[in-house]
Amino acid sequence: MKLKKTVAVLLATAVLSSVTVTGCGKSIDAKATAATLDGKEIPMGVANFIAQYQAVQMDSYLLAFYGTEMWSQDSGDGTTMTESVKKSVMDDIQECYLMDAHAGDYNITLTDEEQTAITDAAAKFIADNTTEAIEKMGATQESVAEMLRLNTIRSKMRAAIGETIDTEVSDKECAQKTFSYVKFEQAQESESQDTATDDTVTDDTQTEETPVTKAQNFLVASANKDMETAAQEGGYTISTCSYGEGDLNEDDNTTGMNLAVLQAADKLKKGELVNSVVEADGVYYAVRMDSTDDKEAAEKKKESILTQRRDDKYTEVLQGYKDDSKWEINDSEWSKVNFDELYTVKAPDTATDDAAGGTTPDETAGGTATDDTTGGTATDDTTGGTATDDTTGGTTAE
Repeated sequence: MKLKKTVAVLLATAVLSSVTVTGCGKSIDAKATAATLDGKEIPMGVANFIAQYQAVQMDSYLLAFYGTEMWSQDSGDGTTMTESVKKSVMDDIQECYLMDAHAGDYNITLTDEEQTAITDAAAKFIADNTTEAIEKMGATQESVAEMLRLNTIRSKMRAAIGETIDTEVSDKECAQKTFSYVKFEQAQESESQDTATDDTVTDDTQTEETPVTKAQNFLVASANKDMETAAQEGGYTISTCSYGEGDLNEDDNTTGMNLAVLQAADKLKKGELVNSVVEADGVYYAVRMDSTDDKEAAEKKKESILTQRRDDKYTEVLQGYKDDSKWEINDSEWSKVNFDELYTVKAPDTATDDAAGGTTPDETAGGTATDDTTGGTATDDTTGGTATDDTTGGTTAE
């Protein structure tokens, strides 16, 4: 059924084709307490596995870029990568157990089919990996199953909470206008230009059109013919932008487009070109209004508004749960978690998915593990990668 398939997709991101583990971390007591939520103890076995699961993903994608000292590097917020990831993992664990504790508020339970799918997926995870690799990750069938259980509960809670929002969106709130544009900006000087003689540079700058000149010439060509023909003849790319009334305010602009361009476009009628090139932060734009009432864009905006409402409602409910609960981290045990054991992912087998014991191509086409597939969780934030073919061949440890 669908859950079995999506659970398999999730684990495809964890059961890598072959993982070599190096280094030796501090010993973790799986039965010790990592944190407590209103007196409920969260075992180190589960918390450490979730953290190591994240480390596998991050090592597999980032180790080649940042090197073996990756985990001691600054994460960008003044803490090391290790400290930053551990905080994120613990925040995620708190969220998952809060949702689990309040599942009854929304009549959320797991069906027999869901429980069976989780158990089967956890067993397969253990079976697909070597004993040493499993030990290095601190994985047990119980800890893997608990991670998946939390994922599923949180996914169902997010969906249930999302159903409580106001789904009324006025036409004015989601109304959209759409315009086409071509932008012209100064090309970066090449290395050959930097090292060229003065005479060469002078010749180039004398013969090359400036961005504003190109934009002006293109605008004239668009007026005489049409924008599509002018773009094709000039080798330019036409892009589009949709916006609403609120986007015309600097603080409320969600389009990513410069406000000066939006304001210039908003003065146009359908099919009309700007009278002159629009300049914004050194970039020049030729703009044409395509639709002053884009129904398709309005539908997308409506869904975007509803999605934001669902997210906001979930955040509101979660914060309420946090405010009404007592959460304590056992620092003496949690401090023992580290990522000194580096996971190096080897190239996958050329064997078929079935031969490798993995998921089918249909299952792995789902891409990243998301709330829809796992519920978002201790693994939603910790997987970090995409589910790809031939990723379930198991892990090995050296």
